[in-house]
Amino acid sequence: MDLKNFVSNEKVIRELTYVVESGNIPHAMIIDGAKGTGKKTLAKILAQSCVCLSESSCPCGECAGCVKALHGTHPDIYVADGNIPGSLTIDSIRTIRTDAYIIPNEAPRKVYLILDCDKMQPASQNALLKILEEPPKNVVFILTVTSSNMLLQTVRSRSRVYTLYPPGVEQTAKYVEEIFPDKDKEEILSAARLNDGNIGKTIADLESGSEQAKELADSILKAVTVGKEYDLLIFTGKLSESRDFAARVMDILFEDAAECIKASIGMETNLEAARVTAGKLSPSRVYKLAENIGKAKDVLKTNVNLNFFGTWLCAMLRNS
Repeated sequence: MDLKNFVSNEKVIRELTYVVESGNIPHAMIIDGAKGTGKKTLAKILAQSCVCLSESSCPCGECAGCVKALHGTHPDIYVADGNIPGSLTIDSIRTIRTDAYIIPNEAPRKVYLILDCDKMQPASQNALLKILEEPPKNVVFILTVTSSNMLLQTVRSRSRVYTLYPPGVEQTAKYVEEIFPDKDKEEILSAARLNDGNIGKTIADLESGSEQAKELADSILKAVTVGKEYDLLIFTGKLSESRDFAARVMDILFEDAAECIKASIGMETNLEAARVTAGKLSPSRVYKLAENIGKAKDVLKTNVNLNFFGTWLCAMLRNS
């Protein structure tokens, strides 16, 4: 992948393409944005660009520098990942600082990828600041963080900040379709909508969240149908895992409720659980159930506490 193929954030990509092609790469860059917006992907593309040996296209993807960067074996690319304990301690940053004064092994520059800096302590940031203030020649620091405001103002002022945003539902769905050619397009579009056009979250949802969400939604509907209040409380409590997951479950529940209404008035439905629910609940209760699920979807869009939401939803569905 190169900068031109990076999805969305056209203004940022145009600027980065210019600085890469002109050779005027800043000595320190901060890439910020929500989880799933491609910060780490962009950081790795920039690192590859810094060690590319081509004189025409950069990164070319074919030279020895690019190949090693793509395989994570380039000796002039150092990675410190905040998700790995001990990677961003003050001692680790001091090690990076010392290493930065050693000339590159084989590339035009040395690159230090400092990823997921969200929990980087002020002492470590101050240690990094010392080298950002007087950086060695041909050294590039690339930091990724959810919000640059989590970093010291002195660190931000000595770096160029690039903010990434989700590309939007339609563009995300189109991109993700290429990754999951066997998945239903409507499922992909639904996942993209649920995740507000965030590519990383949409992919994660499709890889693992959808099946789990469908299973939980089915369990909640069954508990309502057979009147098992304790089971219902347990199942709705699982919505506290994450807001995205809860939203996905509620979307599925809402779709299932619509199928229940169809079944209750004698229309055909392919959802077995809807036929069972319609067979056990009166049409008025089915309508009430669908209405309460719709209300719950709206409540979830607010900044409601997820633990409270699960308990409240249990009460709402129990009284449907």
